[in-house]
Amino acid sequence: MKSFISNLFKSLDNHSLGYSGRKLTALFSALMGAYITFFKLPIEQQFNALCVWLLLCVLCLGIVTFEQIIKFKNGKDDQQS
Repeated sequence: MKSFISNLFKSLDNHSLGYSGRKLTALFSALMGAYITFFKLPIEQQFNALCVWLLLCVLCLGIVTFEQIIKFKNGKDDQQS
């Protein structure tokens, strides 16, 4: 437990020790998003809020980029037929 807390605080610095900031942001945004969505929001808004929190997670992890989202929204495709 001591090493977990130590690495958690080391991840706030700008060196390679500790955990990844992107992964920590994704983890805590998913946890806070789930808490806020299920316990604080009315049932009508829960699906949309959960989608936004999960979008933040995938953006932080680099799975999806803003460029990919804009291309998907505009209907542009990189594949040539």
